[in-house]
Amino acid sequence: SPCRAGTGAKELQPWLIGLTAVVVFLFIVFVLLLVNRLWRIRMHREQGGLQETQGTDRYHGRGAAGPAPG
Repeated sequence: SPCRAGTGAKELQPWLIGLTAVVVFLFIVFVLLLVNRLWRIRMHREQGGLQETQGTDRYHGRGAAGPAPG
């Protein structure tokens, strides 16, 4: 029937394939960064909660601008 003739797989334009690949890649990177962040928060809580470490200093803004240790 004529109605079914247009329902087959259409060939996508090359720029659309490239755009789709970039969007999927960025989504995967976003998910990986989110999982990494949640994993770090979970590990930090398991290691003593508010215990200060060198790794957390940069997140609290006390890097090179903070007072000298010791």
